[in-house]
Amino acid sequence: MNSLSLSRFTEKYEGGRFDLLVIGGGITGAALAYEAASRGFATALVEKEDFGGATSAATGKLIHGGLRYLQQFEIPLVRESLRERRILSNIAPNLVYPYPIVLPDPNLLVRLGLVFYDILSFDRKRTWDKGKRIPGHRMLPRDEARAAVPGGGSGRAILYYDCLCISPERLTLGFLKSAAAHGAVMANYAETERLLFQGNRVRGASVRDRITGKTVEITAAVTVNATGPWTQSLLNRDKKTEAPLPKKRSEGIYLVTKKLTDTMVLYVGSHGHFSFAPWRGRSLIGPTEKSYYGSVDDWKVSRESVDEFLEVINRAADLPEKLTRKDVVYAYGGLRPLVETEAEDTYTASRRSDLHDHEADGIQGLITAAGGKYTTSREFASQIFRHVARKTEKRPGPPVSKRRFLHGCDIPDIEKFVAEAVKGNGDFGANTVEYLACHYGTEYGAVLEMARSSRELARPVNDDGEILAEALFALRHESARTLADIFLRRTGLGTLGDPGGKVIAAAAKLAARELGWTAKRTAAETAALKRLIAVPK
Repeated sequence: MNSLSLSRFTEKYEGGRFDLLVIGGGITGAALAYEAASRGFATALVEKEDFGGATSAATGKLIHGGLRYLQQFEIPLVRESLRERRILSNIAPNLVYPYPIVLPDPNLLVRLGLVFYDILSFDRKRTWDKGKRIPGHRMLPRDEARAAVPGGGSGRAILYYDCLCISPERLTLGFLKSAAAHGAVMANYAETERLLFQGNRVRGASVRDRITGKTVEITAAVTVNATGPWTQSLLNRDKKTEAPLPKKRSEGIYLVTKKLTDTMVLYVGSHGHFSFAPWRGRSLIGPTEKSYYGSVDDWKVSRESVDEFLEVINRAADLPEKLTRKDVVYAYGGLRPLVETEAEDTYTASRRSDLHDHEADGIQGLITAAGGKYTTSREFASQIFRHVARKTEKRPGPPVSKRRFLHGCDIPDIEKFVAEAVKGNGDFGANTVEYLACHYGTEYGAVLEMARSSRELARPVNDDGEILAEALFALRHESARTLADIFLRRTGLGTLGDPGGKVIAAAAKLAARELGWTAKRTAAETAALKRLIAVPK
């Protein structure tokens, strides 16, 4: 089983010029680092917090074509999304799966839209794994429709398919590991303090390692600002690149509650949409769509937002019993880095990606990449790279990102892979092996080997069969530096809410031993995690 360790290059960095410096370790930055490194460019990536956090972690788990974008006649975006949906299911077969969605009470426009949606996804059956082929939509018989929709509904519903990513955080990590496998270097908790200028040319950035306190100057032929909602905040650190802050941003939150449906049910209105999706024995409900006017750094999921969303859910869905705060076990979300438009509300604002080459402003060597969707991040990265390559004298190698499996995802037949994993590891429960095989791909064996060294590491700690060996693997091989990294972005231990004091304490003990934390630091990390996973009060 192939395994690769991510290490933080800023701790030992002593100089050296890169072809590309990527600022931002979300899905856009991760995909760009892979695209560039796989095509022969010396690449560095820095992220001020953790990889794949913030907006990239605030998803509804769907890899989708964007059915609703047909309403705004963004047909090229829908086609691009549908193509990328297929590509991601090919290159990350253990993480991306076809997923049924029920749409109740479809009107004629919706039905015609789904016909067009199927036409635009004409290549949906061209998957490497035959089990990943997506069927077209169909009207459900009345009894099936009533059984699928909470409260029974009207008995009219359509079933169609998109794709589900069982862990967007680990998919982002897959792009980062693929970049590292091609020689890219990266560091989380490495904050860009300012861009470095030589006249009117950006030649890199001054970066402070928040773990060691060390400040380094990282030089590169081209620098890409891929910081999502922090785009303008980075640019405004120098007068040469000042940019007006957006008047508003789009806030989206999700709630994890008791299980309400066995199939994803999508509710669509004129000013928003949300869905009930079965998720690890619970229901995942979201997203919201609300304008946010404050500072990006000040944003967090609020009690007000949770209560407002519960009101919307109870008003729009005919539930047997109204949802209350007591039914919510976890709430998460983020701010979407939308492209500036004239749309009156954030729901109708475009989800297209946007590139700005600062050469148009007289600044050389700097590109800003903003907006976009998680689903289309790989394609967006390839577009960014074409601009990067034109700004250098280096000839890029051939593109490979849509033709090769991501690192750890080299699995031609996922059902066969999981079945063989379960059969070959009978000393563990089937649900544990299935979970690890799907979330870690071909690296799952390395996690099991760690678990075999200790009874504590091998003991399942939740209904999915997750084990503490995942925490140790995250610390030693995946650059996890906080408890939040472990519980929210390397594993699923905290993404269903509070896993219990014993699990948190056990992981904290592992982290303290591996990272040399003091008792004070361990207590602070524990308290910080508990605040993050608690439903706002």
